[in-house]
Amino acid sequence: MPNNNPTGKGGFKDNPQNMSGGMWSKDTSISYWYNKLLRMDLEEFESFEPKTMAQQLALNAVNEAKDEINYLKEVTDRTEGRASQSTDITTNGKEIQSLPPTMQIEIVKPLTEDES
Repeated sequence: MPNNNPTGKGGFKDNPQNMSGGMWSKDTSISYWYNKLLRMDLEEFESFEPKTMAQQLALNAVNEAKDEINYLKEVTDRTEGRASQSTDITTNGKEIQSLPPTMQIEIVKPLTEDES
């Protein structure tokens, strides 16, 4: 893999203002704003003025979700989680045989010329 930064310059050490400190920001989380907007009463929702791009994107998606099923699915999946789906793994109607719980492995050190 090529080293795209061979000098090691330009990271968070050189630009500490770009560090998040390990914390997410509600200002940049679209999912947070989906939840926030959906919990507003209608009067509060109608008077909401977005101040960040995340707020604007979330507001657009929630507004579209009123009429478009794809937007509704997206917003619902992000706020309530995707619906669980069961799976059945078989081969031609037969269950897949499980592997043995343990396997024995013998590790052998190669002999050197002196030992042979």
